[in-house]
Amino acid sequence: MRNMNHEEDLSDKPVHVANGPPSKGGSARKPIPAGRRSKSFIWVTWITKLMAGEKQCEWATWFRSHYIWEKVPSGLDVAKWTADHAQLLRTRKAALEAEGFTVYAEDQNSFTLVGETGIEVSGKPDIVAIRGAEIRVEDCKTGSPRHSDHFQVLIYMLALPHVEGPWKDRKLEGRLVYGNTLVDIPSSKIDDQLKELFRKTILRIGGEEPPTKMPSWGECRYCDISSADCPERMETEPKAIGNHGLF
Repeated sequence: MRNMNHEEDLSDKPVHVANGPPSKGGSARKPIPAGRRSKSFIWVTWITKLMAGEKQCEWATWFRSHYIWEKVPSGLDVAKWTADHAQLLRTRKAALEAEGFTVYAEDQNSFTLVGETGIEVSGKPDIVAIRGAEIRVEDCKTGSPRHSDHFQVLIYMLALPHVEGPWKDRKLEGRLVYGNTLVDIPSSKIDDQLKELFRKTILRIGGEEPPTKMPSWGECRYCDISSADCPERMETEPKAIGNHGLF
């Protein structure tokens, strides 16, 4: 099962590519055309896999930033994931409170940053925990660790000191929570290289010029953008090649 956050597309399971249930006339329903957003909008979790090098098709994230679209349904049991994530978050919140932390959870931590070009970047850390001079942002994961998880928490650590609240102008430490396993992310990771990578990623994804599409079976089968909005989408797995005489 994948690591997930309420902000991100809720599946790394293959999506169902049918155009919807048949109408009364027997034909498949056509997807609703995507509509242009009034301004570029980016969820933090839309860019973490690009920053981590886990995804290559920047166009898909650019499209999400600029359009509101009808998503291809996934095979994920969203209700189960929501319940599992909520239980992990409650358990972690109780543990921190028992250690004397004041804990802020989910919607209490929501933020939106607006850049000089009008691009909006929004996020919602699972937990911000404060005890005296100590302040930590944590994110709870229900699946196997990914490098992009670190970038998600690092962006929260980078952004929150600019947001009104008890974290304003403060140095945050980070932590990933994988069940009973805790992975610390020190504030020293917030360096000029990370800031520049974040800035360049935001400007590419939020800019007006669309990146080149990079369709591949490995990414398209998990993508929630249909062929109606991306005709280059790969719907079938490439066949293995035999009779080549190489081995």
